Amino acid sequence: MKKALSTLAASVLVGLTGSTAHAAPRLELLVPAYFYPAGSGSDYWQALDAAAGQVGITAIVNVNSGPGDALDPNYLAAVESLRAAGGRVLGYVHTSWGGRDSAVEQADVDAYLARYPLDGFFIDEMASDAANLAHYTSLYTYIKGKGAGLTVLGNPGTPTDPAYLGAPAADILISFEGYATDYAQLPAGYFDPAFAGRLASIVHGATAAQMEAFIADAAPLGLAMIYVTDDTMPNPYDVLPSYWQQEVDRAAAVPAPGALALTGAGALAWLAGRRPRRKA
Repeated sequence: MKKALSTLAASVLVGLTGSTAHAAPRLELLVPAYFYPAGSGSDYWQALDAAAGQVGITAIVNVNSGPGDALDPNYLAAVESLRAAGGRVLGYVHTSWGGRDSAVEQADVDAYLARYPLDGFFIDEMASDAANLAHYTSLYTYIKGKGAGLTVLGNPGTPTDPAYLGAPAADILISFEGYATDYAQLPAGYFDPAFAGRLASIVHGATAAQMEAFIADAAPLGLAMIYVTDDTMPNPYDVLPSYWQQEVDRAAAVPAPGALALTGAGALAWLAGRRPRRKA
């Protein structure tokens, strides 16, 4: 039965990709690094540096709800150090769900690029409806005009009109940001399998057992990136989780379906959009 499932999964993958399945990239940890890189905050940034040698790390740098008014030497050092260790860094830009002026958003992009070596941008407070799509495709085009290799990661925090990835308005979308209790209850099919490898989740208030389960489920759900923390509101991103090294170890062992190299029941679960259930 296992062999039959593997053969079926492989044949489906060939149909989707036009080629045979191959090794998928590893799951990445997407870290909202909203801790200032001095004092105890420096310890967290150093922990990111250390983890980058073990698992893909993409950190979001947020100087002051954006790039701030001037270059901050501490942030510059932290960004350079993480990138030298093999990690990636995205600059935080908020958009007020499409209500912020495009010129102001573009000015934030320009300010970041003038001050910090970045790998792309984290577009926060992203709308999810078709009515606001043009706002985000415009911002996407502007960023790509600054560098085709810059990643645009959007955060609607909820399922989004498919055109946001099809147009595109983002390279990767965060389809969930919220409480672990809610994440554990997501319905089957919540993550659109058509966009496997281009989706991400951010989960806060999670126990260590929940973190283990959520990361184990990431590949079957089609996630390219995930972050799970036991930190809580009102700012669940001001420290790294208490189980940070455990999370790094767990993520390092999980492939992401960027190339859809899943076999057997895992591939079929992904294709069906099902979440394998585990008790926390």
